[in-house]
Amino acid sequence: MLVCGAACRGPIDSFAPVTPQGRAISDLFIATLVLSALVFLLVVGVLAYVLVRFRERPNDAEPRQIHGNTRLEIGWTIAPVLLLVVLFFMTIQTQRAVEAEAPGALRVRVIGHQWWWEYQYPDLGLITANELHLPVGRPLRLELEGADVIHSYWVPQLGWKKDTIPGKTNDIWVQFDQAGVYDGACTEYCGAQHAWMRVRLVAEPADQFDAWAEQQRRPSPTPANDTLRRGQAVFLQNTCVNCHAVAGTLANARVGPDLSHFGSRTTIGSGVLENTPENLRRWLAEVQRVKPGALMPNYNTLPDDDMRALVDYLEGLK
Repeated sequence: MLVCGAACRGPIDSFAPVTPQGRAISDLFIATLVLSALVFLLVVGVLAYVLVRFRERPNDAEPRQIHGNTRLEIGWTIAPVLLLVVLFFMTIQTQRAVEAEAPGALRVRVIGHQWWWEYQYPDLGLITANELHLPVGRPLRLELEGADVIHSYWVPQLGWKKDTIPGKTNDIWVQFDQAGVYDGACTEYCGAQHAWMRVRLVAEPADQFDAWAEQQRRPSPTPANDTLRRGQAVFLQNTCVNCHAVAGTLANARVGPDLSHFGSRTTIGSGVLENTPENLRRWLAEVQRVKPGALMPNYNTLPDDDMRALVDYLEGLK
């Protein structure tokens, strides 16, 4: 039985976005909710008053029929129109705040695959998967694309979501004001493992982000002992190299996630398991039980020594 593990980190709050753009959307929603509540209370209040004040009593005669009240009808027509005009301009102002382009923003290509996320940083020359690292306080441009079917990228504290569509790029202009680890998910049904296409976004201070980016640009570490050398050989001599890349080796395929620094990630399989040696061994041996339909075969026929060496090698890719 699968458990959520590190992919779930407690309740999420869409009303507490950590971006200016998200707060603009949240403020518009709350303002609309308050105005709607006031209209509702007004209508219910007038209705209750009319029901009580003008209710029929025993022995009452037929009431005098009234054709209408022109002033009242004009009033209840103009009032909603004015309210809609106010909401219209508030919405336009919010759209301008959310879609405002920021010169010099850090570009990140967010590519949705079945069922994992690829992140490319063209300005920094690095590629990673499933965990998006971003600097706090810097304008960002997330370029959303789909590699196969339509996905939808949603992190509640971001403030809103957008689809990743094959052949089209949707931009999210954003800036994070608060460091933290924020979890989300794909919210457009995209196949059997849609529920396990999780998102993990790490917003960190600029110096920590720069250190992370520098680490990600480095080639994978050279195996330091016989076990790690054996693990690398197992990786390179099996079908792993048909799908995955590891910087500094002959593996450079781009079908599956880039594994150059796999050991530094917190989850396996886009959030389906915590990244531990025990879970990695399970993933490699029975991926089709852990995440049925994933485009990866089971490696349960590997000898125990080869499996142990492969796990140690992958976990050592920091």
